[in-house]
Amino acid sequence: MKVVATGVSELRASDCRLDASYHASEGVKALRALRRWAKTPTQSVARGALRESESIYATQRLDRLDEVCKSGGIFIPSRFKRIFVDDAEHGAPYLTGGSIMQADPLMGAKLLSYKFTSNMAELAFRERMILVTCSGTIGNSVYVNGNFKGAVGSPDLLRIEAEPDKIPPGYLYTFLSGPIGKALIEQKTYGAVVPHIEAHHVVDLPIPRLDAAIEERIHALVERAASLRVEANKRLSQARKKLEIEVGFFNPQKSFDHAFSIGKAKIDVSFGHRLDSFSYVGYTAEAIRALENYTGRVITAPDAGFEIYNPPLFKRMFADCGHPYMSGVEIYTLRPTTTRYLSRVQPEIEQYLVTEGMVLVQSAGQRYGLITTPVLVTRMLNGVAATSDIVRIKHPDIIENGYICTLLASDFGRRLALRYSYGTSIPRLNVPEFSKIKIPWPDDGVRREIGQLTKQAYQQRDEANALEDQAQALLVEALGLR
Repeated sequence: MKVVATGVSELRASDCRLDASYHASEGVKALRALRRWAKTPTQSVARGALRESESIYATQRLDRLDEVCKSGGIFIPSRFKRIFVDDAEHGAPYLTGGSIMQADPLMGAKLLSYKFTSNMAELAFRERMILVTCSGTIGNSVYVNGNFKGAVGSPDLLRIEAEPDKIPPGYLYTFLSGPIGKALIEQKTYGAVVPHIEAHHVVDLPIPRLDAAIEERIHALVERAASLRVEANKRLSQARKKLEIEVGFFNPQKSFDHAFSIGKAKIDVSFGHRLDSFSYVGYTAEAIRALENYTGRVITAPDAGFEIYNPPLFKRMFADCGHPYMSGVEIYTLRPTTTRYLSRVQPEIEQYLVTEGMVLVQSAGQRYGLITTPVLVTRMLNGVAATSDIVRIKHPDIIENGYICTLLASDFGRRLALRYSYGTSIPRLNVPEFSKIKIPWPDDGVRREIGQLTKQAYQQRDEANALEDQAQALLVEALGLR
């Protein structure tokens, strides 16, 4: 139970809201802290965060969000009937509140028809736009970069466009995505079953203004992080393309896993005598044919030195501190974070900790979703405890781990892996069979080039996250609010 005291002035400022949860919320606490900050004549900033040439004082001013944004720059598009197509020439990648938080936002995106969508311009993303989830999960923010090129988004995403002459967009994003900004946005939530916010709810959000040099420095950090993320995804795309050229996987006819297919095939006795058509014709068959026609070496994953396994199901003992614990969804986000911890006395905890260089693969979920999607573990995830629904792939050489990560991330490799899924409601990987998957094994030069590109890309993603952490630390230090 929380206890909070609220004065008459606070009741008036909140339009006479009487629900206790509102006045005890983190958003109200953040708002009060900002108002106190604004009343302080000067705010000293530790010199360690600034260059000697920069001012050590912040300008104590709060602007309204609509005062620092473009005219009409805070909006949610109108709702519409969505019609999807299969051909990228006739549709744009359509992103939702979940997909914008992924490291590769376009991964698995449906294509929204150009012809049958009249408000494409309103739905389109522009670089340096800030996207905020405004339905269901509230307040998650993303800074639009080149990875969103050509994409459009759901009406469940609030768009915010800063006016660069009034405020650096990267600084505004840093504030809105930080703990204080997110708390202020969540405070505006309405609805009991599915929470929502509307554009007019956030126009008066208070935005603290700092010394111009500090705001520009924070903006520069965010811009550099955005550039690194674009470069990382280009490297990963380049690696996937090299692999598919190597194995001769070109222009597949079945572009999605549930495409209608008719065909005949001989039962593969080495494949567990499975009889389901998905394992033999259509979407997966195109990858099988490419593997059969590959002129290079084809071997099983164990013969290539890979250990593939998932730990057993376990009863989780949560605690206030201990080993950070992540679900499958959290691992795939742009900035993997968690608020849950497994107790340090959790039995056999070592089985569930992931280590740098390991490849993780989701083993449960819809075939059009995250199942079989790989992630290379970097410093950010090193030592995290992960759910037993995550398959672990290990090789003594991290470059080889980079190679198999790219293989499974490619359209070709994804089809090979999905062949080992079973079930209709929530498909799952047959891990014992998947652990013996046959894979193309090119010459060392080709394989290591692909693996090195992947390793470099994930290092760039780590660096981008570190830069955003640095921007947040500089903002907090400049404001003097914890």
